[in-house]
Amino acid sequence: ASEAAAIVPPTVDHELFLRRLDSLVTGGLGEGTALGIGLSSAVYHLIASSAPKKCIVLITDGENNAGSIHPDTAANLAAQNGITVYTFGIGTKGTVPIEYVDPNSGKVHSGYYDSEFDSSSLEEIALAGGGTYFGIESTAAFAEALNSVSRKQNVLQTFHYKSSNRQLYSYFLIFSAIVFFAAWFIRRILLKEI
Repeated sequence: ASEAAAIVPPTVDHELFLRRLDSLVTGGLGEGTALGIGLSSAVYHLIASSAPKKCIVLITDGENNAGSIHPDTAANLAAQNGITVYTFGIGTKGTVPIEYVDPNSGKVHSGYYDSEFDSSSLEEIALAGGGTYFGIESTAAFAEALNSVSRKQNVLQTFHYKSSNRQLYSYFLIFSAIVFFAAWFIRRILLKEI
């Protein structure tokens, strides 16, 4: 798209992530591909994170044809902030079939698209961001690339759970006794009721 937005905040809620992903429509944020704006937006959202490792996985056809921020500038910004950028190039060079639903009219457009897919720009972005470029030509290659990134970004996490078992009924008994005595004192002594 020509714009970028954080559709899902960082989360481990996979159901929410997939539901939001399914709600996206092609062209919903404008026409074109603004790689630099997308990367810059991701960097902005990750800078404040206290995670020990931070990375961006850029999945694209590689054609930066919109936006006012150059992808190399955004990749350098990521590297300066300790964020690794991995690029996944999905596409082929030449004529490819395409089907597109216009989000405004709902009209289905189909035909052929002359792709100028070029992996060199994605390799430069990954290099500037301290990451790796992955050429994706199949679903299996996509899964393997994700596994590779996961292995590189793996962080050992340790958790300490403390279980505490305290009986609190004695506090309630003491409080109840104080309230009962105060009520009795007020009624019998101060108000002199029988």
